[in-house]
Amino acid sequence: MEHLIETWTILQTEMAKQVLIPQKRTDFQPNDLILTLDIQYEGDKAYIAGDVQRQNGTSEGIFLKQDVVTEAYVPQFFAFREGPLLKRFVESWMMHTGLKPDVVLIDGHGTAHPRQLGVACWLGVMMDLPTVGCAKDTLVRYEGTLAEAKESILPILNAKGDTIGHLLRTQQGVKPNFVSSGHRIHQMSAIDLVKNIGGKYRIPETLRRADMAARFFQKMEKSGLLIPHKLNIDGNDFKLLMLHSAFRGQNIVL
Repeated sequence: MEHLIETWTILQTEMAKQVLIPQKRTDFQPNDLILTLDIQYEGDKAYIAGDVQRQNGTSEGIFLKQDVVTEAYVPQFFAFREGPLLKRFVESWMMHTGLKPDVVLIDGHGTAHPRQLGVACWLGVMMDLPTVGCAKDTLVRYEGTLAEAKESILPILNAKGDTIGHLLRTQQGVKPNFVSSGHRIHQMSAIDLVKNIGGKYRIPETLRRADMAARFFQKMEKSGLLIPHKLNIDGNDFKLLMLHSAFRGQNIVL
């Protein structure tokens, strides 16, 4: 394990040099596709959900895929466990749909990481896609006090004084999220993205749906039940689409 951590540390340091954070904020368009990813684990099985929504709020459905976990969980090196799973998911989604996401939102960190290479950075660099990380906990220290008001932000600075992410309070009085750029997106554009997605809860709505869908997928597979074509969330039906035929004879429906 010690040798593995040394290897991963070197890789993180080298990959961090490839992360591109533009100086100009992204000009999001109403039709831009947001692919939001979440994974639930059961032993060596990964249950992955990808919520697809346009910037204007139109849902394009939630996609599901099962995969096999090949790396152990090691704190601060999550990218090497989850990154390959997410990469295969995005590749499969792009191949089956013929679409390309304009931005990928990930349940995890971007540059707000001890070596400034969270899973959102890893995926962005590996696929050359704009990515954003949104996490519930922090891996780095920050100074200052975040205001209680909704949409308050507080910058996270590295040792050089560069902004590597922000705390963002999405709802009045609730705990903040830790939002940071992964690749090819300005730090404030990452905040704009999460604010625009919005929702009634702490977690941005597309990430909340992806989380719920991944948990539902895990539960249904564990119970040996067929996956339905729709998932009702807060009274609204969202299409569930499978990304390969290994799911009890089902295939993607477009």
